[in-house]
Amino acid sequence: MRTHNVWIAALLLCISLTAGGQSNRTAKTTVADVLAQMPADNQEVFNKQMGDLAAAGEEAVLLLTDMLKAPGQGSNAQAEYALGGLTAFVTAEGQEKARAVVESAYRKALDKAAVPEVKAFIADQLRLISGKPAATPLPPADAKEAQARWKQAGKSGQTHVRIAALQTLFFVSKGKETAKLLLAALKEEDKEYRNAALDFASCCADAAMYVEVIKTLPKAKPDTKVDILNWIARESKSTEKNAILKKLDIRFDLPARQVIMEQLKDRDFAVKQAAVWALTKIGNTDNIPVLAGLLTGADADVILLAKEALASFAGDIDQAVARAIPQAQDVGKIAGLQLLALRKADANMNTVLEQIKSGSPEVKAAAYAALKDVVTEKDFTLLCGMLESADAAVAVPVQEAVIAAIASQPAEARLTTLSRRMMQAGESKKHLYYTALAATGEPQVLATVTAGFKNGRGEAKDAAFAALLAWEGFEAAAELHAVCRDDSAAGYFDRALTAYIRLVSNPAFTGENRLLGLRKAMEIARTDGQKTSILHHIRQTGTYLAMLYAGEFLSEQPLREAAAQAVSNIALGNPAYTGKNVKELLAKAMQVLDNPDADYQRQAIRKHIDEMPDEEGFVSLFNGKDLTGWKGLVENPIVRAKMTPARLAKAQAEADRQMRNDWKAVNGCLVFDGTGFDNLCTEKQYGDIEMYIDWMLDPSGTEADAGIYLRGAPQVQIWDTARVKAGAQVGSGGLYNNQKHESKPLKVADNPLGEWNTFYIKMTGDRVTVFLNGEKVTDEVILENYWDRNRPIFPVEQLELQAHGSKVYYRNIYVKELPRKEPFTLSEEEQKAGFKLLFDGTNMYEWTGNTADYTMEDGTISLVPGRSSGGNLYAREEYGNFTFRFEFQLTPAANNGLGIRTPMEGDAAYVGMELQILDDGHPVYSDLEDYQYHGSVYGIIPAKRGFLKPVGEWNCQEVIADGDHIKITLNGEVITDGNIRNAVKNGTPDHKEHPGLFNTKGHIAFLGHGSPVKFRNIRILTR
Repeated sequence: MRTHNVWIAALLLCISLTAGGQSNRTAKTTVADVLAQMPADNQEVFNKQMGDLAAAGEEAVLLLTDMLKAPGQGSNAQAEYALGGLTAFVTAEGQEKARAVVESAYRKALDKAAVPEVKAFIADQLRLISGKPAATPLPPADAKEAQARWKQAGKSGQTHVRIAALQTLFFVSKGKETAKLLLAALKEEDKEYRNAALDFASCCADAAMYVEVIKTLPKAKPDTKVDILNWIARESKSTEKNAILKKLDIRFDLPARQVIMEQLKDRDFAVKQAAVWALTKIGNTDNIPVLAGLLTGADADVILLAKEALASFAGDIDQAVARAIPQAQDVGKIAGLQLLALRKADANMNTVLEQIKSGSPEVKAAAYAALKDVVTEKDFTLLCGMLESADAAVAVPVQEAVIAAIASQPAEARLTTLSRRMMQAGESKKHLYYTALAATGEPQVLATVTAGFKNGRGEAKDAAFAALLAWEGFEAAAELHAVCRDDSAAGYFDRALTAYIRLVSNPAFTGENRLLGLRKAMEIARTDGQKTSILHHIRQTGTYLAMLYAGEFLSEQPLREAAAQAVSNIALGNPAYTGKNVKELLAKAMQVLDNPDADYQRQAIRKHIDEMPDEEGFVSLFNGKDLTGWKGLVENPIVRAKMTPARLAKAQAEADRQMRNDWKAVNGCLVFDGTGFDNLCTEKQYGDIEMYIDWMLDPSGTEADAGIYLRGAPQVQIWDTARVKAGAQVGSGGLYNNQKHESKPLKVADNPLGEWNTFYIKMTGDRVTVFLNGEKVTDEVILENYWDRNRPIFPVEQLELQAHGSKVYYRNIYVKELPRKEPFTLSEEEQKAGFKLLFDGTNMYEWTGNTADYTMEDGTISLVPGRSSGGNLYAREEYGNFTFRFEFQLTPAANNGLGIRTPMEGDAAYVGMELQILDDGHPVYSDLEDYQYHGSVYGIIPAKRGFLKPVGEWNCQEVIADGDHIKITLNGEVITDGNIRNAVKNGTPDHKEHPGLFNTKGHIAFLGHGSPVKFRNIRILTR
C-alpha cells in the first residue's frame, strides 16, 4: 500500500497528463480497447479497464448491452464479463457518481431489450447495482406467462437468467403464492438464487411469511439456515418489521425466537453465528440471558461471538453478564469483565472486585483493567486503600480507577480531594497519587510533580516521572526537556524525549510552533532513530523553514531518506514555496531517495520543478558565520539622504566599527549583546518583500525589547509581554510607532520569554502583514513614516534588526523580493498644469478612513468588502473646486460612488454629493430612476448612459467641480454637464433632503456599497 499521499497525488496528475488523449477517445474506442484487453491480468489492470468504461459514460454501457445476443446467435461471454465487472466496480465505495451513470444506462437498456434472456441479464445487473428490484424487467400479460417464463429460465441453467425470471414472478404473485414461491426457492442448492428470493420477498414479507420461513429452520440444511437467519437479521432493521418479529409466535406455545434459539445448539459455527446475530437484531430482552449464557461455554470462538453480540445489543445486559461471570471459564470471565467495562456497569463493581482475587493472572489483569470503568465517587476511599496496599505491578490500573472515581468533580475539587488523601497516606505513599494529581491539569501540580522527580528516589522518582509522561498539557514540555538535558537523569532520557516530541508535535499547534519545538528536540537527540522520528514530525509541519531545516540533513547517511521525504513532501504540498534554493533541495532529495516508491517520487519532483516559476525566491541574509551583507546604522533615511558622500562614508565606517562591537555571529545566530541602540542594517535596500526571521529575547536582562525596521522605518515590535507598564501585554508583531493606523497586534501569539519565535512579514506598498508563530497578528496595516509623518513610507530602504539595549538573538533570516508596479507618473501636460498625485500605485498615504476594506493590490486601490465593519475611503485633504481624474474597474453589478465636498461623517450622497459609480447595464438595475445611473449626481442630475466599458475593463473618468457646475467625462464622452442649483430650483428630483449639496468644500471619497471595485492613477488639480 502506498503511504506517501503527496507523491501519489502528484504522480496521478502526471499520469493524467501523459494519458491526456484518453479523454478524447470515443465511447466506441474505449469499449473496443477494453474488450481487446480482457480478461485482465491482475486487479490493477481490471480496475483501470472498468474505470475507463465508467468514465466513457452511458454510451459505453449501451454499446455493451447492444452486443448481448439471443441464445444460439453467438457468445455473450465478453460482453457479460465486461458488464458484470463494471457492475462490481461501480458498486464499490467511492464510486457513487459512476454508479448513478451506469444504473441509468441499465434502465435504458432494459427498456430497449427485446430478447427475454438479455432482458433478464440486464435486470439482474440492475438489481445488483441498485440494491432493489428493477422496474418490471418482463412485463408479462399475466401470472401464467410469468410462470411459464420462470420454468423456461430454469432450463437455461444460468443463475442470472433464473433470478431475473424469479423476480418477475415475485412481482406478479400475491399473498400465499409469494410465500410458496419463497419456500420453494429455499429448497434450491444455489445460494445466490436462494438469497435473491429472500431479497425479493422482503418487499411483501408479513407475519405469516415469517412464520412459514422460520418453521423450515429445524430441518433446513446449514447453508440454508444461515441464509434464513441472516435474512431475519436484515429484516429486523426495519422498525415495523422488528415489532412483528419481536412478538411473533409459530404457534400459541412456541415463540419464533425459541426456534431461533434452538439453532444455537447447531454444530455448524456459521449457523450459531447467524442465530446469535438474528437474536441480537430482533432485540428481545429475553434474548439477553441466552446470549450471556454463551459466555459460560468452552468454545473461545463462541464466547467471542457472544461478546460482540452483547456489546452491540440495544438493551441492558449488565445483570445477565454479571451472573454469567462466576460460572464462566477464564476466557468467558475476561469477556464478561470487558463487557461490564464497556457498558460502564458501576452497579456491578463487586463482581469486578471478586475477579481481582482470581488465581488466573489473565482474569486478574482484566478485572483491574475494568475497574476504572465501573467505579463512582463513593468508591474513592476504597480505591485509595487498594492503591496504598497494591503491588507495584497493579498500581497503574488502580491509579486510573482513582482518577475515574472523582472525574465528575471540578479540577480544583479533585486537587483538594487528592491532596487531603496524600497527607493521610504519609510521605512514603504520597508518590502513588502523582499520576492522579497530574490528571487534574492544575498548574500548581506540575511544580509538585517536577519537585517530586528532582528530589525523589526510587519508586517515588519513578512515580513522579510517570506523572510527567502522563501530563496532557503542553506546559509539561519544558519540564521534559529539562529532564533530557539533566545528565543525572540519563536513564529517563529516551522516554522523556519521546514524550516531549509528542507534546510539541501536537497538530493543534501551528506548524511554526511545532518546528520550533522539534528543533529543540533535534538539538538533544542522541540516536539516529530519534532524529528520524523528529524529521518525520518536521515533515508534517509543512512550513517553509521546516523544509530548509530538513534539508540540512540530506547529507547525513542515516537521516537522508527521512530528510528527503520531509523536503519533498513539504515542497510538493506547498506550490508557493519556490525559488533557487527550493530547486536545489529537491534536486538533492531526488538523488538520495531510496525506498520502494522512489521512482514515483522522482517523477513527481521533476514535474514539480518543471512547473515551478523561474524566480529567485527567498534569499538568506545571514550566512550563519559572520556579518557579511550587513552594516552599522547611520542616522535615519532622511538625514542620510542629506549627507554628502564623504560624510556618509565616514559615518558608515564609524557605524560599522560599532556594529562589530555590538553584533556577533554565534552558533549560527546573529546576537546583539551591546548596551546602546545601534541597529544592524542590510547593505541592500528593499521595497516589497516577504520575510522570515526567527528571534529570541534573552530572559536574563531587563526590559527585553527589539524589533524589525522595514524600509528604514520602525517597526514590527518585539518585546517581553510581562512588561505591562510599557504596554507589552498586547504582544509582539504590531506596528508600534503607528499613530493614525493600528499599532497593536490582533492577538498575543508570543512564546515564553527565552524561547524562539518566528515572524513571517509581508510588505507590499505601504501595507504590512505579520504572522507570529503562525498566527496572524497584523493584517495589511499601513506603516506610517516615523521619521516624517507628513510623507508616505519610503518606496525602498534598508531592513534593520533593532538594538534596544537588551540581548537578542536572530536566525533564519530570509527575504523574497516581490515584483513591484512602477509608480504612476503625471503626464507632462498634467505636471505643467499643477496636478497632484493622490495615488500612484505604491502607497495610500493621501487616504484615510476605511483602509481595511480599501487596500492595495497590484498597483490599485481595491475594495474587498467584509474585511472590516464598513465605511468609506476619504482623501486626507478637503477640496472645493477641482479637476479630478481616475480610472476604475467594475465587477458584475458593482455599486460604488464618488463623494465630493463631503464631511467624513454621514451619508455622503446627502451631507455632500455622490457621483454614482455603477455597473448600470446589469439586469438588477433595470428599474432605476434616471438620476441613479452611472455618472449621475445622485438624486439630482441624470447622466447619459451607454459609455461604460465592458465589466472587467478599465474606465477613465474626469470630474470637474466648479462652483455649482458639475461636469463628468467618461472614456472621452461627456455624460454629465449641469448646474446643481438649477437642477433643484423646483425641488430635488428624488424628493429627499440634500443638506450638503451646496458645500463649498469637503473631502473626496470612494463610497463602498458592498461590491468589489478597483481604482488607480488618481490625481487632482485644485482651482
